[in-house]
Amino acid sequence: MRNARMHGLREWFLTLFGFYAFRCDSCSHRFVIRPLGPRATVFARCPRCFRMDLSTWDPKYYHAEFWADLKAWLGGNRWRCEPCRRNFVSWRPRREKYVRPAEQAAPYSAPHSDYQELHDS
Repeated sequence: MRNARMHGLREWFLTLFGFYAFRCDSCSHRFVIRPLGPRATVFARCPRCFRMDLSTWDPKYYHAEFWADLKAWLGGNRWRCEPCRRNFVSWRPRREKYVRPAEQAAPYSAPHSDYQELHDS
């Protein structure tokens, strides 16, 4: 299953309510569904992979297209999907903050004082 292109104003309008067009890889059947459920429509999601664990991006490191800059200037949030590396702008808030696996590790604790005594000999 993969994303399909929108056909017409009706399908664009349905995306505001969380409905998206998909196409089956094996039979090429096209259908419109709501993959994330009705509660997820109020949160931002990646337009490529539909993930909701997003981080932010800095405009000085990424040159966005005109429409993304305009949306950001009008108050949109700059979101980045780390797994698929997609930067986008949305007015919707994020549901989950993306945390890299290295940041999830336990904080560093200094070795005990007798560590030096044991290993200096």
